[in-house]
Amino acid sequence: MAETRPSTREAGLRDASSSLARLWQTPGGLSRSEALLAIVLASTSGLGILVHTFGPVPMSFSAPFVVFPTACLLAGAILVRRQLPERFHAFARALVAGASWGMVATLFYDGIRPLLGFLFGFTFNPYRAIFIFGELITGLPRSDPFAVAAGWTYHFWNGTSFGMMFALFRPQGGILPGVLWAETLQVLMMIAYPSFLNARLDDPGFMATGIIGHGLWGIVLGAGLKRTWARQAG
Repeated sequence: MAETRPSTREAGLRDASSSLARLWQTPGGLSRSEALLAIVLASTSGLGILVHTFGPVPMSFSAPFVVFPTACLLAGAILVRRQLPERFHAFARALVAGASWGMVATLFYDGIRPLLGFLFGFTFNPYRAIFIFGELITGLPRSDPFAVAAGWTYHFWNGTSFGMMFALFRPQGGILPGVLWAETLQVLMMIAYPSFLNARLDDPGFMATGIIGHGLWGIVLGAGLKRTWARQAG
């Protein structure tokens, strides 16, 4: 019996590794370490919100000196894709697909939330965070046009960068994985936003617009990436 334990353990490790490999299919030719690096770069906009809320780094610093440079780095990777080998092509294709469908999903997300407020009489302003972003980034009043533009830009970068992260982890997309990713973001929002927005978790408008809005965002993102994956495979 003692002699069979190592082989049983090894078989269990192999099965776990195989399951992880099936779950995380990186874009063709791209190693997991390369995909993980890109995910970290794409996550900086969300991290900027968290470190502002819970840490000592204000968004007036993280937006221009962390988020913007990483956005430029990812954009540069896309722009020079034709000059680099196939591994980089896979990286750039995943970023483009994730950014494109992330933006489309964000438009759906922004459209459904005020509609829910209208239908159910919620008083929570679904766009409150955008104007706070602008104020924190620029130091200007929330109504200032430059602050408003900065807030919306940051908001859309959030949507596209979270789409990039998902595309690098799950390039084949899928509705269920997309919804799971979206609701993971919703949980993080529920952790950070009550302090950030002075919102309450028992506010039905805050909860309903967030859960349903993120669910729709995940459906659009997952379905869109699945369609792109099938088209590229064909």
